[in-house]
Formats: sequence, structure tokens, C-alpha cells
Amino acid sequence: MKPVTTAAAVGENHDRRHGRGHPVAGVDEETAMTTASDGTSGGEARSVFVDNAGVRLHVLDNGCAGGAPPVLVVPGMGEYAGEYAWLLDRLGERRVVVADLRGRGGSDTPESGYTWADHIGDLRAVVTALGLRRPVLVAFSRGSSYALGYALESPGAVAGLVVGDYQARHVGLPAAFADQQLGARIRGVAVAERMPEHAVRRVVAESREVPLWDRLAELRCPVLVLRGDRPSSIVTDELAQRWRAALPSVDVVTIAGAGHDLWSRDPGAYLAALLPFLDRLGPPVS
Repeated sequence: MKPVTTAAAVGENHDRRHGRGHPVAGVDEETAMTTASDGTSGGEARSVFVDNAGVRLHVLDNGCAGGAPPVLVVPGMGEYAGEYAWLLDRLGERRVVVADLRGRGGSDTPESGYTWADHIGDLRAVVTALGLRRPVLVAFSRGSSYALGYALESPGAVAGLVVGDYQARHVGLPAAFADQQLGARIRGVAVAERMPEHAVRRVVAESREVPLWDRLAELRCPVLVLRGDRPSSIVTDELAQRWRAALPSVDVVTIAGAGHDLWSRDPGAYLAALLPFLDRLGPPVS
């Protein structure tokens, strides 16, 4: 067994690498005592590394063998898996996996390769390597467009989709967004400290607008859209209506007191919106 480390230490080790980690074949893992950004313990989890065409991806996995569909958490731009460690033991008897996408947290930061398709490929690599059978994708912010892309590419392989305050589109970002993002802060931590500058700039430079509203009817799984009621929320009343018009079966739930950051003010309120949706999803198909 390798030495026990923390999720934060995984990120620090990655920062020292400035890109590629040591070569791996298949899945590489170590035990990690995870701690969320608010100091809340997420319990013990495997800190797993999987490969996607030479890009080493870091994942937290609670290893639960419950009968409900597994949950794959997809953080947003500038977020990392350790911030969502608190979800590892808060979703009942479910296997919960939280991914660091390329350029974030403990994952590699290649010089290029940050397209929508590249990020969808990261999710596919995690699902395949860890044997996640028909997972529920629980996404946040820009991570929602990657989750949507995966669900559209593999409609029969997803048990459910949770969109975290986002539109049905992959947003093509203007060049000025890179400097804006690098100067921004998420939960008190500067984005410039969360992601290498070149990764932020490549995410922006390689982004292309991909409209998805007209493709929502292709989805074959239940969909939950979560939004806040504060001014920073992206899904306004108008966009909530657009979600309902494009996908009549969608559930749109508003978390009182939340903004675009759906959970940091009140994790309990976020769970109260999420768990009933997860509970409605049946066990994996044998």
C-alpha cells in the first residue's frame, strides 16, 4: 500500500510536475483521506489515476458497492475533485466518483487538447477504466456541457443527468475571457492558483460554440436542472422555461439562497434538491 496522502497533496504534487505524471498502465491508485474546501471530511477514498490517450487523469472514488447507479461528479471550470470530496459519503449507499478533468487538480495539464470532445473523452476514460455501469452524471457549471455531450454520445449508457446551473450549449468563449477568468476567484481561491495559466488559455482558445437545445430530445435518461435564486445564477426564469420547452420531462429545481455556486452556502439545501432525484433512479440493469 502506498503512503496515505490528502487530496490537497495530490494537487501539490501535480503542480510540481507542471504537466505529465509518471507513466501508468490501466488504473493506478492510492488511499486518500479526502477533505473538502470547507474543511468537511469526505471520508476515506481511493485516489485513482486513469489514462486517456496519454493524459493522466486523477479521480476520487469512495469504492462503495451499493446497488444504486454509481454517481460521476463533473466539476466546473477551475474546480478540482477535492472540493467535492464531501459528496463521497453524502449520497447514501452509492459509489461516488469525482473527476479532475485535464488541467485541473491532480490531472495532467497538456500543452493543448482542451476541446469539448477532449473533455468528453476524459469522462469516457474514467467510466471505462473504473467500470462505472450506467452512471448518473452530476455536473456543475461548464462541466455540465461535458456531461451533456457524453450523455448525447452514449444515450443508453447514462442512468441520469444533473445539470448544475447551465444552459444546453457548450459555450464558445471570447479571447478576453481568459484574462477575466485568471483574475477571478472561486470560493476565495484565485483561478490562477487553481489552474496553470496555459490550461486556462487553451480552454478558451480551443472552445467552439456547440448548441445543444435542439438535441435534448435525443437524451434517454431523466434530467434534473439545478439553479439558484441569487443574481449570479445562470439559469434565469426565462432559461428555466427554455429547458422545459426543449425537454418537457426535465425537472428544474431552484435552491433558495444559492447562486451559480450551488452548494457552498448551504450544502444541506443542495443535497435536499439532489437526493430525491437520485432516489427515483432504479438499480443498474443486469
